[in-house]
Amino acid sequence: MFVSGKLNFPAENNKEISREFTFGYEDLQDLGIIGQGTYGQVTKMKHVQSQKPMAVKVRIYLLLFHVIFKRVRIITDQGEESESLSLKRLRNELETIKNASDCPEIVRLYGVTYHEGDCLLCMEYMDVSLDKLYKTVHISLKQRFDESVIGFLVVSILHALNHLKSCQQIIHRDVKPSNILLNARGQIKLCDFGISGYLVDSIARTKEVGCRPYMAPERLMASTSYDVRSDVWSLGITLVEIATGQFPYQNIYELPIFKQLEVIVLGDPPFLRSNDVYSQLTVNFVNQCVIKDVTLRPDYTTLMNTDYFRRYASQREDGEHYVKSYVGNFMPYCQKL
Repeated sequence: MFVSGKLNFPAENNKEISREFTFGYEDLQDLGIIGQGTYGQVTKMKHVQSQKPMAVKVRIYLLLFHVIFKRVRIITDQGEESESLSLKRLRNELETIKNASDCPEIVRLYGVTYHEGDCLLCMEYMDVSLDKLYKTVHISLKQRFDESVIGFLVVSILHALNHLKSCQQIIHRDVKPSNILLNARGQIKLCDFGISGYLVDSIARTKEVGCRPYMAPERLMASTSYDVRSDVWSLGITLVEIATGQFPYQNIYELPIFKQLEVIVLGDPPFLRSNDVYSQLTVNFVNQCVIKDVTLRPDYTTLMNTDYFRRYASQREDGEHYVKSYVGNFMPYCQKL
């Protein structure tokens, strides 16, 4: 586990040196809430001594220790949760992000501290979520999302997902636009590992709550096992969404849960249509990800061996500059959304 009360800022280039600080809540300056999730909120804070901005995830826990029964009851902003489930999510996030510190496509965890019963995860600050960026492009400015940025995004997220699997035997289980972040340096990173799970012989055997509309059909059915191809589906749904400017299952959030399941499990997959907006190479890649039959859907390795992936992976350095320019152009508009 991470040692609480310590901040570690790694060197970001050859001209910097890594720095370590002892800190507490009183050493942080609150700059405002930047996100709200089911299990807590994310606040932009600045470490006063270093002047380093951070994204601080506040896991809203009130711990009530029952001395006689030696157990902990946890109350979150969503009501009371079991001790095992809540602490499992916190442990998952801490362990996963700490062990992935050498992967440049995964957000860094700088340190952990506690304040009035809340656990504060101090993480790398990124400038914008993919969710806010694509909505700015499509909805606010009535433009299409750049095809090359989609390609560079695919490379970054597949690298992150493959790192989790190959180095930690972990599946993310919550891939969606709000969990993909970009910054002004042109970097694209995956975040939020609270419901990630371990793979046994490359198979996930536990059920965990995620964002149902992004979940693969096999995760919504009675089967008790699935593998990384379920995250490929979620990535595919994400790509269709940012390419078209809208969630592919329209109005699904207004449906009862059983109807949501019916639409995803029994309905047609939301393929990206061939048109003049995106090349056939992009359309073919995206549509591979949303093949409903899991036995036909490719895994990470197969996708990383496609011509599409290799094309953008071979331009990674140029890609970072390209994404930097793209994010820089739209950031002023994102802040108004």
